Amino acid sequence: MALINSLVLTNSLMLTNPLAHPILGAVLRVGLGAYIVYVARWFYADPVGYFRRTLRGFEEPAWLSPVVRGLAAFCVWGGCFILATVVAVEVFHQHGELTAVAVITVAAGMAWLLLPRNLGPGDKREDREIGN
Repeated sequence: MALINSLVLTNSLMLTNPLAHPILGAVLRVGLGAYIVYVARWFYADPVGYFRRTLRGFEEPAWLSPVVRGLAAFCVWGGCFILATVVAVEVFHQHGELTAVAVITVAAGMAWLLLPRNLGPGDKREDREIGN
């Protein structure tokens, strides 16, 4: 009877909280982190392109592009942080303050490498090539 109760409890826990399962939780976290990085890279490359496509006749203020680009860079770092945390905690079973500092550093390095060098058509910086 105790075995049946524990199986029912385990199955109901997995259905209500899929992140509790180690493998399924890691896969979901990796998928979320990768999706965040993927979407944020496009916003970093062309910060107001989405607004131009969806809002016809949109005149962008001068402050909007740098703000969206900064938020997108933070989101790239956040996605990299999620990926690095999954690797550190789920794969290597590391925890603690030293691991947190290492994960933050690794996420910053990953974000720097993943940010696109080519910026969108509205960019005025000469040190980077325009286009993809």
